[in-house]
Amino acid sequence: FSANEMVMATPAGVTFIDAGGARSLYGFQGLVNNHVYSLGVPREGDEVLAGTLGGISILHGDTVQRNLTATNSGLKHNWVTAIVAVQDGAATARGRGWMVGTYGAGVMRLDVDGNFSPMGGVTRKMVVNPNAMLSTNTHVFAGTMGQGLWVWSRATDRWTQVTDGLPSETVTAIAERDGEVYVGTDNGLVRIAEHLLD
Repeated sequence: FSANEMVMATPAGVTFIDAGGARSLYGFQGLVNNHVYSLGVPREGDEVLAGTLGGISILHGDTVQRNLTATNSGLKHNWVTAIVAVQDGAATARGRGWMVGTYGAGVMRLDVDGNFSPMGGVTRKMVVNPNAMLSTNTHVFAGTMGQGLWVWSRATDRWTQVTDGLPSETVTAIAERDGEVYVGTDNGLVRIAEHLLD
């Protein structure tokens, strides 16, 4: 949800739904690729990041402002599968940025100026499953294909791999409620107290 509308990622572009109905945005209007896998929406403002098979499109309202790809931004793999907003001093000088999961290059940091930077331990040959990322007040979580759950601590600015106790090392979904993290895998679900992941 963004401002007064709902934004949906589809295999045929981005669809916006509001009180006036539905309208869609495609490659014809500047979207970097029609296959949209993930959306990043900040806690405030109307900016939306569309993660696609061909990179990221930065949208303001229903207008493409900029496209970020492996050829123009430092993104290491164009197939973007997950995006979460991160608000902390380490993200950018202005305290806001994104973490972006890819299909093949793990997780990268994206600042508000559109610059990607690698993150120690997780920007590597690794698949982040579609929308298997979550940002909380203390952590960012990334679910991978065959490499378990990766946990970034805001306090230490470090990533840790978690595989012990998981029903499978393929993590497909992550949710949080009341200090507990629910980790969905292709072999079942596990609940973990978030403070134990530091």
